[in-house]
Amino acid sequence: MTIKYSTQKSAATGYVTTQTTDSLKSLFKAHFELPTVLVEKTNAKTFVPATFRLPTRNDSNVISSSVIIFDIDQKLGMGYDDDMVALEEVEDALLDLNLEHFVYTSHSHTLAAPRFRIVIAPSRPVFPEEHNAICAAMLEALDDFIDGRLLRAIDPCWRTLSQCYYVYTAHPERKDHAISFYNPGNPADVDDFKLHQSMYGLEVEYKPGAPRKVTGQTGARGRSYELNRIIGGMITSSSQDEIAKRIFEVDNIDHAGNEYFRDMQYPRNRPRLGESQEAAAWRSCQIFAKSHINSLKRKFRKQGDIKIVNKKAESAEAMPTHDAMIQFRSFNTKPTKSGGETILMELQVMSGEHAGRHFWHRVYGNGNSEMAITISNSVISKISKATNIEMKALQDVMKASGKTVMARIKHKPGTNGFKAQNEIGDLHLNTM
Repeated sequence: MTIKYSTQKSAATGYVTTQTTDSLKSLFKAHFELPTVLVEKTNAKTFVPATFRLPTRNDSNVISSSVIIFDIDQKLGMGYDDDMVALEEVEDALLDLNLEHFVYTSHSHTLAAPRFRIVIAPSRPVFPEEHNAICAAMLEALDDFIDGRLLRAIDPCWRTLSQCYYVYTAHPERKDHAISFYNPGNPADVDDFKLHQSMYGLEVEYKPGAPRKVTGQTGARGRSYELNRIIGGMITSSSQDEIAKRIFEVDNIDHAGNEYFRDMQYPRNRPRLGESQEAAAWRSCQIFAKSHINSLKRKFRKQGDIKIVNKKAESAEAMPTHDAMIQFRSFNTKPTKSGGETILMELQVMSGEHAGRHFWHRVYGNGNSEMAITISNSVISKISKATNIEMKALQDVMKASGKTVMARIKHKPGTNGFKAQNEIGDLHLNTM
């Protein structure tokens, strides 16, 4: 969508000049990719995310808005010093919502009190009569992922149709901490957000309570931190639904009477029209689990170990324990010497420095020890989940032929004269 906006030489003037660009990314590159370093921000150029009938900046002249902007203006001493919203949290939420966007720090940004602006591309121009309802719905959707913490720090200027904003500027003493970034995605579906008829941030003014004690068992940050740790521990071997059920159970038992997902200070936890409190709590839990899982998945991807590499093995020695993509290559169904069912799986490493290496893992069925069968069933269950293939019997594991998954490759030291080997240590169910 073509983006039309206006610029001013400074915030002091009311005269605007209409500008046009072909995309949100080109707008980012024109004004927000590199900071203008100034002692006084008042010397900086400003832009307005709207076009005007006359070249004078006021609400009555606005034709439409082609981008949506939220100005996050966090301040120390307001009751949330130990619970500031980080840029990374906002980026995670925007990525989860799959919205095209860019974020840039403002002139007054500091590490102790992050201040920044969120710029989102809508699917079509937003007209004055619908502007606030659409923006409120966008803000509510975004704040759902951040536990309602944006509302307390957002500048209400987003309600002003003709609001001007400084372009990307930084103070000389703080320029090293200035940052901006663009992420592709879909434009925000304006008509869908309009249907929400949201009043978020329009009727309710956030009133912070007393500073919370971060003790692990008390305080909202302590509860969410504890639940997030559980997600981190389960992410490699449990599905999203299993993780959500587990943290919901922990919250109901360990935080009984003070449940995180029933805490009404967070808008995400409040029942919607026709929704019970229990249903609202479960919905909130699912959003929480999905958001934190996706955040961890992106961190896995940034490690670079999941890029598929097709090459021949450079060594036949056993590999150290590490995580990598593996592919199921072949299956040998020859029974054990005692006649027990068994399948020897041949696996190839497909990513990282050990790409091309082969290793083997054996699973056992009837006619073997109960312990061997139990361990094998656990591995097969994880293969089933990782490949999304139903596996009810030992032979079903062969359905995974040619499939690629992420796994923990375990190093087994050699014993009794046998060489060291590798086998599957675990399978990652949430890192693809």
